[in-house]
Amino acid sequence: MSAENDSAGSEEFVKELTNHQTAMLAYIRSLCPGGSGARDLLQEVNITLWQKRDAFEIGTNFKAWAFQTIRYHLLNHRRKLVSKGWLVFDDDLIDRVSLDADGDPEELEERHLALRECLKKLRPQDRDLLHHRYATDASLREYAMATRRSSGTLKAILFNLRAALKRCIERQLCEAKKLHG
Repeated sequence: MSAENDSAGSEEFVKELTNHQTAMLAYIRSLCPGGSGARDLLQEVNITLWQKRDAFEIGTNFKAWAFQTIRYHLLNHRRKLVSKGWLVFDDDLIDRVSLDADGDPEELEERHLALRECLKKLRPQDRDLLHHRYATDASLREYAMATRRSSGTLKAILFNLRAALKRCIERQLCEAKKLHG
C-alpha cells in the first residue's frame, strides 16, 4: 500500500472511530452495571481499535467490528471483577445483548429515531435525569444531592422512565410500520 493510500485509510478509520464514540460509550454503559469506569473502558477499546486498525477493511461495518472488540473487553473486565468477588452479568447475558447490538442497522436507526421522539415528550427534568444517568460519569447520589431528592426516589423515577420509554418506542415503531407497511 502506498503512503497516500495508507494516509487516506487512516483518515477514514479516524472518521469511523470518531463517529461511533457515542454509540460505543452507550453500549459499554448498557453492559456495565452502574456505568462505573465506562469512559476508561472506552479508552482501552479505542487503543485496541487503533492498534488493530490495519485489520479493519474500510467500507465494511465499523460498528459491528468495534462492538465485537468492546465485547471482548467487557468479558475480560467481567472476569477481573469476578476474581475480586463482585457480582456481575454472566457471559450468556453479555453474548445475548451483544448479538442484539449487531442487528439490522436500519432497524437500529428506526429505534434511535423513535427514542428521540419519545425523549421529546418527556418533562425537561426527566430528560435531565436521564441525561445525567446515561451521558455523564457523575453518580446518581451526586445528582440526588444537587436536586435535593433521595437516590431511592431517583432510582424509582428512572425505572418508570425506562418503562415508559420502552412502551413509547414500541408504539412509535408500530405506527411507523403501519405507515410504511
